[in-house]
Amino acid sequence: MPKPDSVYSAQSDNTFWKWGNPQQSFHLSDFPKFKSFLEHQWNTQLTDDFRPPDLISTLAESRFSSQDFQRCFPALHLSKFNNSVASRLRYSMGKSYHDLIRIFTGKLPPLADFIIFPEDDKDIVHILEQASRHQIQIIPYSGGSNVTGALQPTVNSPCCVVNMQRMNRLISVDKVSHTAVFETGIFGPDIEKTLHPRGFTLGHFPQSFEYSTLGGWLATRSGGQESGQYGKIEDMVLGLKAIAPAGIIETASYPRHASGIDTFRLFIGSEGTLGIITQATLHIRPLPASYQWVVCLFKSFEGAVEVIRRLVQENIRPGILRLSDETETLLFSKMRSEEPRGLKKLVASFLKSRLMRKGFSRPSILMMRFALHNKADSCFPKAAARFLQSAGAFLLPASAAGNWEAHRFTLPYLRDTLVEHRILIDTFETVGRWSDVPRIYAHVRSALAHSDFYAQGGFLLCHISHVYDSGACLYFTMLVRQRKGFEAEQWEEYKTLVTEALVQAGGAVSHHHGVGMDHLSWYRKQTAAYEKKLLRAIKTHLDPHHILNPGKLFDET
Repeated sequence: MPKPDSVYSAQSDNTFWKWGNPQQSFHLSDFPKFKSFLEHQWNTQLTDDFRPPDLISTLAESRFSSQDFQRCFPALHLSKFNNSVASRLRYSMGKSYHDLIRIFTGKLPPLADFIIFPEDDKDIVHILEQASRHQIQIIPYSGGSNVTGALQPTVNSPCCVVNMQRMNRLISVDKVSHTAVFETGIFGPDIEKTLHPRGFTLGHFPQSFEYSTLGGWLATRSGGQESGQYGKIEDMVLGLKAIAPAGIIETASYPRHASGIDTFRLFIGSEGTLGIITQATLHIRPLPASYQWVVCLFKSFEGAVEVIRRLVQENIRPGILRLSDETETLLFSKMRSEEPRGLKKLVASFLKSRLMRKGFSRPSILMMRFALHNKADSCFPKAAARFLQSAGAFLLPASAAGNWEAHRFTLPYLRDTLVEHRILIDTFETVGRWSDVPRIYAHVRSALAHSDFYAQGGFLLCHISHVYDSGACLYFTMLVRQRKGFEAEQWEEYKTLVTEALVQAGGAVSHHHGVGMDHLSWYRKQTAAYEKKLLRAIKTHLDPHHILNPGKLFDET
C-alpha cells in the first residue's frame, strides 16, 4: 500500500475528495448483482453523472501570505508552510458524506487559510505561542478521515491547520513490559510494520486503518474492529505528551497507580480543543499465531442480539464480532464481485434450500474471529460454536466470512462511486446498555418513517460490532436515492431524525466517530451544565486565548 503522502500527491485537484489511493477505486459496475438489485428496487437505471465542479479555479487565494507566515512564525522554515488553494481545500475537510456533498454542490464551509507541517515538539511549542500572540485559530490534523465535521473552522480569525504527518517516528519499544512510544502523526499500517518484526501488534484496526493516524484515534476515542480482544484506543494508552499554549503536559505511564488523577485522559476524545497530542505510550500485544472464524445465521436480528449478550457475559470474547441485521445481511450478499460456479454453485444452492426449510428465510449473519496464541486457545471458538448452535443458530463454513475480511478496509471506496451515482450513503453509530439496545434499534428504524426515506425505497442497515459486558455499539448505514438539488437538506433531515431517535432511546451521541460539528448540539444536550463549566475552566487554563479548535465540544466561543 502506498504511503499516504504519495497517495495525496497522486491525487489530482479533481480527485482530492476520494477515499485513500486513487488507483484502488471501485465502480458500482464492479458489483453487478448489487447494482442490479438497487436498480430493480428503485425502478431506475443508475448512472454516474454526479461530479464535483472545478473548485480550485473558483476559490480565492489565501488571506495569509508567505510573508505573513515568516512574520508570525519566524522560527519555522518556509518549507513547513503551504497556503495553496488545493491544499487548503484538502486539509480543511474530512471524508464524511456531508463533506462530499458540499464539495459536489460547491457549497463549501469556511476553509483554513494555511497549513503548517511541524517536525518536532519544538515546532509545536513555537506554533502555539505565536498563534496565541496573533490570535490565529489552530486545528490539529492527522489523516483527514474524520466523518463528523471536526476539521471545520468556526470563527472568522485566520485559521491554521497543523498537519502532524511528519511527526511519525517510533520513539521506543519495551519488549519486556509490552509497551511502545510513538509520535502521533504515524499512520496505522506504519505502526504495525514497525511492531510486527518485533513480534507485536497494537491491535487497533478501525475501518479507516490505512489512512488514519494515532493522533486522530486518540483525539476522537477511536474504536477498532478487534476491540473485543484489544479494547478501544483509550484502553491501550498508558500515558502521553500533549502541548498546549500554556505549556507541556507529559504524564507517567504506569500500568496502574493510585497517585491521584490521570490527567492524560482529559486529552483522549478532546478533538484538538485542549492541546496537540504529540506522543503516546501504548500497550502492545504479542502477535497471534493464527485466527479462527466462527460464522452462523440466526432467524432474526433481535433474537441474535440476546444470544450474543449471553455469549459475552459468559466470558466468550472473540476479537472481531459483527452481527448484521436482516437488511444488511441481504445487501451484503449482493455485493460479491464473483458468483459461485460449478460445484460451489451447487453447494450454495443446496445450502440455501436447506436454510429455507429450517425457517431461515431472511436471516441475520454473525461473524466472529478468535485470535489463537497457542493450542489451548482453540477451546474458545469451539465453545462459541457449541453455544451458538444450542441457541438455534445455523453454523456456516468459516469461509463465509471471507468476503467481509477481504474488504474490511476497502468499503469506503464504494461510498465514492455511490455518491457519483446520486445515492445518499451515510453511516452513524451509537452505544447503549444491553437493556436499551432493542429500543435504540427500533426507535431509529421508526424515526425515518417521519420522512420520505422509506417511500423513496431507502434501506437502513445495522450491525453490532463492539460488545461489552454491559452493552454494545450499533452501527447504522442509510442508503437511498438523492433528492437532486436538495442533497444537503435531505442529509440534514435524515441525520436529525436518526440522531434524535438514538439519543432519546438511551444511546450515546457516538461510540467511536466522535462529535465534531455534526453531533455538537446533541453532545451539548447530553453533557451536564456543571461538567461543561468544568471543562471550559480547564480549557481556559490550558488555552487562555481559545485558539485550539474553537467552537467544538464544550467550547462555545
